[in-house]
Amino acid sequence: MNRSDSQSPLNDNLLALPRWAVFTAVGLLAAGVSVGFILLFAPGLSDTLRSAGGQMLVVSLPALALTTGLLGATWARTQRIDDMVAWYLTHTVGDKLDNYLVGSPNLQKTPSQFPPLFIRMERIWQKQFGSFCTYRLFDTQGRRFDMFVKSNVFNFEISYCLHVSTTMTTAAPAATSHSYAILSLADWPSYSTHPLVELVTGTLYGSLSEGYSVYFDVKSEAGGQCVNYKLRQKLESNFLVSPYQRRYFAEDAAIASYFFYAEALAKGKGDILGGEL
Repeated sequence: MNRSDSQSPLNDNLLALPRWAVFTAVGLLAAGVSVGFILLFAPGLSDTLRSAGGQMLVVSLPALALTTGLLGATWARTQRIDDMVAWYLTHTVGDKLDNYLVGSPNLQKTPSQFPPLFIRMERIWQKQFGSFCTYRLFDTQGRRFDMFVKSNVFNFEISYCLHVSTTMTTAAPAATSHSYAILSLADWPSYSTHPLVELVTGTLYGSLSEGYSVYFDVKSEAGGQCVNYKLRQKLESNFLVSPYQRRYFAEDAAIASYFFYAEALAKGKGDILGGEL
């Protein structure tokens, strides 16, 4: 993956530059530009002073523009990136998920291409785990389904938890677990007939077609099995700085989640016991 924009020594130095130093530099250069304009255009000054004002502008204006760029770079430091990720997960992605999976009260009463699947959603974000946001969905049967979205700038992941009865697949011995990886459509024939893949086959196949890798872990538990599905995509650039890509991945997460739950709940029926993490 090409990540030159994150590994450049210059970019790293800019991000590490103290903010007070940038503000000081900008202030000094702005003062120099102001003095240069005064010397150049103020009436009654000698040609020597006007020439000095012009030379000051020639030096100060480009330097001010460059330093302003440095100031912009400091806003992209780690804390700023953390703030961007937090807002993106809790608001941009969260709002899309809420719109598709829960919808407004008016939407719940009118025909829709995406009839609501849940009655409410909670968003849980913790600063110490800032790359993750958990969304708790509640249905009319009192079941809770947990999912989370992970964004660490160059990685986007959607994860779902389902508790299923043992009739969904061959019962495994207690305390055993299995992990599976479907990295591309080339791997699809090997997994397409697995019962837990068939449960959400349309969503998984569609995600593979969109460039996601699919992972699912199965762990035995009392009364059935716990399955964690993960849709993961590695990116070649920081999508958080692009409003188009931010919107694309938020919408992608919402649409994939809608079809995942719609498919699982329709096919699984009584075999879906819940979805708490």
